[in-house]
Amino acid sequence: MDTSLIDLDVLVEKCRDDRVKVFLVEAVNCYKSGAYRAAVVGTWIAVCFDVIEKLRELALSGDAEAEKQVEELEAIRKAADPVRALRFEKEILTLACGKFEFISHLEAIDLQRLQEDRNRCAHPSLLPDEQAYTPPAELARAHIHAAVVNLLQHAPAQGKYALERLVREIDSEYFPTEKTLAIKAFSSGPLHRPRESLVRNFVLVLVKRFLQDGISGKPKFRATAALNAVSEMHPLLYAAALQTKLQTMFRQLDDSELHRAIVFLEVAPDSWRYLRDDVRVRLQAFVQKLPPNLGLDFEFMLGFEPLRRAAEGRVSVAEKSELIGQFYLEIPTKVGDRMIGLLSNSTSDRDAEDLLLFLRQNSMDLNVTQIRDLVAGLAKNAFAMKSPQLGPFLGELRSELRARDVLSSEEFSALLAEHGLSLFAQTMSEPQEDDIPF
Repeated sequence: MDTSLIDLDVLVEKCRDDRVKVFLVEAVNCYKSGAYRAAVVGTWIAVCFDVIEKLRELALSGDAEAEKQVEELEAIRKAADPVRALRFEKEILTLACGKFEFISHLEAIDLQRLQEDRNRCAHPSLLPDEQAYTPPAELARAHIHAAVVNLLQHAPAQGKYALERLVREIDSEYFPTEKTLAIKAFSSGPLHRPRESLVRNFVLVLVKRFLQDGISGKPKFRATAALNAVSEMHPLLYAAALQTKLQTMFRQLDDSELHRAIVFLEVAPDSWRYLRDDVRVRLQAFVQKLPPNLGLDFEFMLGFEPLRRAAEGRVSVAEKSELIGQFYLEIPTKVGDRMIGLLSNSTSDRDAEDLLLFLRQNSMDLNVTQIRDLVAGLAKNAFAMKSPQLGPFLGELRSELRARDVLSSEEFSALLAEHGLSLFAQTMSEPQEDDIPF
């Protein structure tokens, strides 16, 4: 429980239910006026009403056990049965802690102390020698604090019910796949003012979906949005959950499941800090010897500093099918080098066509050294030389290099001539100014 000294008016504002807040305000006013017995009794009344309101809220959402308890309350009210009412009040904390998990066992102990002190304040028959019990101000204040922090500020579902609700939400086809919208979706539910255990358990459920279930497609996008939303809404609790469990969960992955760890790191790259050296070395070795056809994102691995060197080593031996279609913004230098090397050594018309098309689409990302290597590779490969793409590609490349101020037209023509491609330099000769018709 939070032991910091909080202003009582601030505690009142934290009370979630407006109807319960009425009783809490009365308790606080009694405390301020020095009526500490009344403050303790009023706080207990607020606790009882809050549990009842939470049961009604769950019953409206279709919870069968909550409906049963609400029906019992209605029966007690209609029968005006004080014996059953007292029994219900006596067992209310057991109900809140056990079946519905509104409070934890430790929080229940705090509220049981409140219940005991309320009995001492409200029932003279429980006191020896007919002496009125007068609680100290500090005790009354502590009870108000415990009631709000442990119960009154929280949504009705905080245990397994809350977790099940959150899981149902992210399993819905209508759960958002964007972080900002996921935050809005969570802001009015159990994650608005959650207990630490709820955040921890929900984060671990999401991590397990990546590491154990290997989710993909829309479920992956929804889980990603949920994970990122929790990390922004409750960063300290999110970090604590990963720091406690992530290392163990990564260690439990078989070699055949390590690709799931890479997928998770792409979603939550900051989680690398929670991994120890043995797991880090294993992941780097996995990337360097990455099996083909796993569909992992080379763009991410090359841009993620802890895996960059391992990914560069893997790219240097990658086949074209592993790299084509992987990059959407720009191709890294190592990828350009590998594709130029594959083109230089292509062994079929199809390979040459595919590689020329890739390099043609990404020529803006090639540097001068790569351009020189590309021209040299083209000249020595028969399949590339007879490709119908070659002439248009070189023409586009010449204009592009001139526009980027990388190589002038004369320098590019000289480069082609150096490698025996003068024919292409001639066919690409630009019209003189006098030849332009008006």
